[in-house]
Amino acid sequence: MGKTSTYFKYAVGEIILVVIGILIALSINNWNSNRITTNRKTDYLIRISEELKKQIEDLNYDKDNVASEIENGKRILKILDTKNPDSIPVLKQLLGNTATFWGITLSFPVTDEFINQNLQSQIKNDSLKLYLKYLSEFRDFSDIQNDYTKTQYTNTIEPFFVKNINYSEIAVDHYKDGLIQGGPKTDYNNLISSMELWNVATFKLETLNTGEYYLKSLNLLLEKLITQIEKEINNP
Repeated sequence: MGKTSTYFKYAVGEIILVVIGILIALSINNWNSNRITTNRKTDYLIRISEELKKQIEDLNYDKDNVASEIENGKRILKILDTKNPDSIPVLKQLLGNTATFWGITLSFPVTDEFINQNLQSQIKNDSLKLYLKYLSEFRDFSDIQNDYTKTQYTNTIEPFFVKNINYSEIAVDHYKDGLIQGGPKTDYNNLISSMELWNVATFKLETLNTGEYYLKSLNLLLEKLITQIEKEINNP
């Protein structure tokens, strides 16, 4: 009986040691797995931050271009409003901007990789999670904005110029260089009183104003994202 009890205690002790060993091994494995995941997440966040900074640079360039087009659009409308024939040479210089299509190009390949691998689930910072969600919504709006701008150009702006203006005369410089000058002359004296041109220029200005507001808002969001990424990196 005494030997049986001793063997039983020994067996129980062995089992307990094995269980403890397994638990320790699992704990070490989980710790190592979490460390690898954290390091991977941090590496991605560093790369995402650099990606966002590059996108901000591109957006600043786009904002400058849109601001310039807005200013030109306002000048066109002021000329049309005064109907001053002496301003026709300036009008000819400005109309090329109205006849061009602009769109917003966004590219976040590293951010997309991060999200597609569900690494955002490892983020502790709730603000960062929220801003990543906002970024997705901004990108959806960008597609909507680009589709609207393209449709406006295709269905309204280009048809008006085809019917009423010799485009080769007013094309912006980097497009005009490859064109042939000549053809029918545009009746600018009649054009400055055109309701259709007034509305075309007004709708184009409205679209540019919306685009400028979008670019400023997106720029602000990216800056906030970078700030929250830095907090997440420093508090993994």
